[in-house]
Amino acid sequence: MCARYGALEEFNLFERTYRISLPEAMVLPKGIVYPHTPAPVIVAAANQREVHLMSYSLVPSWSKTRKPKFATYNARIEEVLNKPSWREPFKSRHCLVPIQFFIESVHTGRFAGHNIGISAKDHHPLTAAGIWDTWTDRESGEVLESFAIITGEPPADVLEAGHDRCPIFLPENSWGPWLDGNLKDKELVEFLKNSREVVEFSFEEREALKSYNPQLSLLDDE
Repeated sequence: MCARYGALEEFNLFERTYRISLPEAMVLPKGIVYPHTPAPVIVAAANQREVHLMSYSLVPSWSKTRKPKFATYNARIEEVLNKPSWREPFKSRHCLVPIQFFIESVHTGRFAGHNIGISAKDHHPLTAAGIWDTWTDRESGEVLESFAIITGEPPADVLEAGHDRCPIFLPENSWGPWLDGNLKDKELVEFLKNSREVVEFSFEEREALKSYNPQLSLLDDE
């Protein structure tokens, strides 16, 4: 699951890629985005696109707490129509999540026992499909916007590298239809499955996994 990713932190590249003007006062996060930290996402508003800083890890509007007990940073495409956390946001609250690279833990294959960084081989920014929601603290009145990245089955090279999920990345010609949200339920699911960007990925070995046990990995392979 994509719990960490590298933010698209270059101001000018962000504006060129998405043909959008960032507010002068906006500060793009640097480095790695973790759950419950702010990151820029693109939403449709008043017939134009806007950039909002939202918390990574969707807090459902009905949640009693700011941090649900279960993980909400990734929404599996197989579950978006039936899981309470995803069902309502998936209908109409869509966003684009700019990503420079994402990080996954690997227990099998040539990178076994390490985290790996996965990026486009030509280094172009990747754009993940996301959903978002608004949560209000009943005591303080604080309003929190937060989002999740939609994930699906990985392309062959990501699976071969040792990970069984991947964010659903969209090509530019699919950004508008996804943000508009004119399709309904199963049509939206099929749209995402059929509109995925074909990316040639590059893989970089990063830090070793502290909890890695090669003997357990061997047993899993049997």
